[in-house]
Amino acid sequence: MSDTTTANPTVEIDNPATLVELVRDCESRETAIVDYGIAHGGLGYPPPAEHVRLVQHGSVIEHYERDLTVRAAAGTTMGKLQETLQPHNQFLPIDADDDLTLGEVINHNMYGPLRVAYGSTRELILGLRFVDGRGRDIHVGGRTVKNVAGYDMSRFMVGSLGEMGPVYEATLRTCAIPSQAIGVELSINNPDELDSILPDWLLTDAAPGAMTMIRSDSGWQLHFGYFGTSRSCEVQLTSLETRLRSDENLDIVTRSRHALPEHLDQTAGRRAWRREDAAVVKVIVPPAHTGRACNALANGFADTSSLRIEALPVHGCIFAGGRLDATQAQALDKLINGTIDPVGGLRTWVNRPNGAKSIEPFAPPQLDRPMLDRLKRTLDPKYLFNPGRFLARPETDP
Repeated sequence: MSDTTTANPTVEIDNPATLVELVRDCESRETAIVDYGIAHGGLGYPPPAEHVRLVQHGSVIEHYERDLTVRAAAGTTMGKLQETLQPHNQFLPIDADDDLTLGEVINHNMYGPLRVAYGSTRELILGLRFVDGRGRDIHVGGRTVKNVAGYDMSRFMVGSLGEMGPVYEATLRTCAIPSQAIGVELSINNPDELDSILPDWLLTDAAPGAMTMIRSDSGWQLHFGYFGTSRSCEVQLTSLETRLRSDENLDIVTRSRHALPEHLDQTAGRRAWRREDAAVVKVIVPPAHTGRACNALANGFADTSSLRIEALPVHGCIFAGGRLDATQAQALDKLINGTIDPVGGLRTWVNRPNGAKSIEPFAPPQLDRPMLDRLKRTLDPKYLFNPGRFLARPETDP
């Protein structure tokens, strides 16, 4: 463990005993422990002036190959996890860059187009271990789906932004690598139509295993992924082609057949802007309103050429932003708030450009905020972990 006597030191941890020691030391000194992650460093309110920055390292602890389960340290990178599983023809179906740690993926419940077929991080978690604000080593869940009774703390910790305690180990379900992936790019004239056709579409053989909608200079595109055997993928593609013959709003632009790693590389390339651009906001709306919300953002933003939009229609998730300045970011925020208010949506700024820090990171207030506050006080009574990132101390306002 690194020396913690200097101002805002970085402490690197590679085992749970040292993490417990750090937490107990910081509890006695009432010093905050901060871990905002690599890709989410700009999300939420800034950390307190005095803190210790936590960096975890680790590796795969055990791979239960026959059970399709893996146990790994939270400091393991996603690239290392996939590299370990690949020789056994397995993978973690989570859309995350190779350099991100499993802990960051868990803290932010990261998911992408693969969620359609495989579920989100929250649904893949079987169990995890974390340290609470008193330095206690907490074990929740396990290696099987049916061993949780009562409140499922393992799933609660997923997406908690690291505020309830540092996760240092997790057990997740893995999946067999499909023998083939077919990628299909479609042009769509009006995203509004997607809202009405998607529910029925998902009940047919044409239902994709992955789906993304992107706005580019040439208009709107849908990117589908079909996964499985060569025969099953061809059946799904044929079903899609049959359905599109009667739909003038949708046309197939390209079809490509390749192995899963190549498909995942293409998906990673499409989301790369979210780590490169100054402004990124994540919007959640009811899935039935995704197309209309995307259209409202595209049509309502003054400088349409600078606005990027990437959506996961099945889940009502939209990423918007780009290389925007502070004035443009504020205009986008106002447009988003007006778009989501009528449908009960939420929005979270992942990155705000310089000069736009006055934009509220989270809006509107979440209905479960009182419950989250109570759990924070129970698990972290001295507000050691990422304090104020989302949940403020009772006596202060964020």
